[in-house]
Amino acid sequence: MKVKNLRKGDIVEWDVEKFRKMFPNLYREMFSQDFPTILDHLEKCENYEQALEVIEYFEKRGEISREYALYLKDNVKNLGIIGTRKSGDYEKGLRC
Repeated sequence: MKVKNLRKGDIVEWDVEKFRKMFPNLYREMFSQDFPTILDHLEKCENYEQALEVIEYFEKRGEISREYALYLKDNVKNLGIIGTRKSGDYEKGLRC
């Protein structure tokens, strides 16, 4: 594959099978349907303030809607999920 004169934003096409063989871990990560959600991140928070930071971060990035962010801010304490998971539990397959 010859690469010349590529600029930011240019699209490069890859054969999926070749990509999978060259980058197996990245392939699994990109095509896996098992990405952590905001709830997974909230479970790792140690307190309410950290949870608010996570919610605001997800909202700012557009990964959750404003309405869902408001719902979570109002209800995160009542959901009882803060601090229910230690760092690394997700990777070890201990997802509840």
